[in-house]
Amino acid sequence: MSNKEYQNYILNTLQYKKVFTQPMTINQIIHYGHGEFKDLALLHESIKDLIKDKKIKYKNGVYYLNQTKIKNFENRIKKSKELFEEIVFIKKYLSKIPFIKFVGVSGSLASYNYEESSDDIDLFIICNEGRVWITRLITVLIFKLLNSYVNDENSTYKICPNFYISSKHLTWKSEKRNIYVAHEIAMLQPLINKEDYYFKFLSANKWVKDFLPNFNFDESVETDNIKDSTTFLDLIDNLLMDIQKKLMKNFSGFEILEKEKIHFLKIDHSVKILDSYHKKKIS
Repeated sequence: MSNKEYQNYILNTLQYKKVFTQPMTINQIIHYGHGEFKDLALLHESIKDLIKDKKIKYKNGVYYLNQTKIKNFENRIKKSKELFEEIVFIKKYLSKIPFIKFVGVSGSLASYNYEESSDDIDLFIICNEGRVWITRLITVLIFKLLNSYVNDENSTYKICPNFYISSKHLTWKSEKRNIYVAHEIAMLQPLINKEDYYFKFLSANKWVKDFLPNFNFDESVETDNIKDSTTFLDLIDNLLMDIQKKLMKNFSGFEILEKEKIHFLKIDHSVKILDSYHKKKIS
């Protein structure tokens, strides 16, 4: 692979992060790079050439495109680290729920880019088949009792469990796969990981490496599907699904409210992000 190809991979990687006004360390460029970096010496040489040509900048251990306005990134990283220490209580309460197999932090906090003036704390939850709506009710009640559940008046520092999937639906639909989703999956920060479900989820989504070839994980972990045979709980989950859907208001139109999958999304930023990235991407 040539120096020019490495430069293009680096520019594309930083171009994607530009949308989030987020710089990257050298390790992040490698790990989440939009190309396969096998020659570290050539990678460093390519970075030096890009800096020399004033296409990228280097400051305080991070890299970013020359025209990118990086604002308070050190404060965002610091606040993100502090928040990860503060939300350990999530493990204490949610790990006791038998249906839950995995809880991970997603979104801005997962990428250490938390903006305290506007961001909430997004959670991605995997649970047993047929227990998605029971799980949602329990988690929402817990966070409301702890006064930490997100609301329309206040989202900063609040918990937003906005994605629930069951063990039956670990694999992302082929038509929904793109660089945005790949990044979201790769950036997940596990809080609770029972029975290796974090790696089972990654193994079910090996396609992520088509977009992020340097994102390595144990691909040998086999996926399974945990089905609780308790008929009574099946009926309860169906009932709670109907009740919760009727109580929900202010739909944005981007929500997914299915038997084995729930995704709350007020605004779908992915279209704008992907459009911005692909317009500037170097082929």
